[in-house]
Amino acid sequence: MPFVDVEDGRLFYEISGEGTALVLIHSAWASQKWWRWQVPVLNKHYKVITIDVRGHGQSTALHSPSSVEDLTNDLETFLKKIAVDDPVLIGWSMGGMISMQYCLNHPQNVKALVLIATSGHRIPGLKLKICMQYLQALAGLFMDIAQPRKFDRTTREFPRQNAWLTYHLRNTLSPAASQEIYNWILSDITRNPRENFFAVIKSLWNWEAGEKLTEIGIPTLIMAGKLDTLAPPRCAQGLHEAIPNSKLVVVENASHYLVMERPEIVNQAILNFLKDIGC
Repeated sequence: MPFVDVEDGRLFYEISGEGTALVLIHSAWASQKWWRWQVPVLNKHYKVITIDVRGHGQSTALHSPSSVEDLTNDLETFLKKIAVDDPVLIGWSMGGMISMQYCLNHPQNVKALVLIATSGHRIPGLKLKICMQYLQALAGLFMDIAQPRKFDRTTREFPRQNAWLTYHLRNTLSPAASQEIYNWILSDITRNPRENFFAVIKSLWNWEAGEKLTEIGIPTLIMAGKLDTLAPPRCAQGLHEAIPNSKLVVVENASHYLVMERPEIVNQAILNFLKDIGC
């Protein structure tokens, strides 16, 4: 399996296709597999590189909170070791934060930027919401422990029917999301070790680019789901107003998971954007 060593760990990755390099960076609690609806389309035209961010998938676990800066340093090491220069970064949610920070740290090293369902500013009330989710998750976990047939004490994974996870997912997906998408996400997300979940979120909640967003001078596509409750369209509008050379696309009937719910629109928007900028 392909891995790259980074500081105190390693990152799992996959590469397919040829041409200009597109580096796809997933959202929190996801993995590189969540780009399954994008890779077969994009790799017909480009070299597509997907990675598992530290604390996700097959990469090194994240047992305690880190920071967006540290996750960005992982990306820098990764790109150097696989000898990829001047890529297009495509970041979804957490991946968008990492992509923006990388652009700010290395403005000459990125050809273009695609930001999906993410924010460059702190979202009011986010910490409180996450703390409430943490308490709900603990309550759900205690309920699982109280029912030994449902809870395996030897595993670090969330039980598939954990009440908090199912509630969170049902309230995050759009009403138009299919049962197939719901089942696939639930199946994959419950494979993550429990300790990773909130270590990841705590690594993100203090980050913001703020006024530095105006320093991003490369072509940028910003996409948002109109029904997104985690990074609402106003977050995308804020990015669009701050980043000089940017284009905004709001996708109807889509939530934070628009890459899965409306892949045909997301894929075509990315392809059109890359064609327009000469990639």
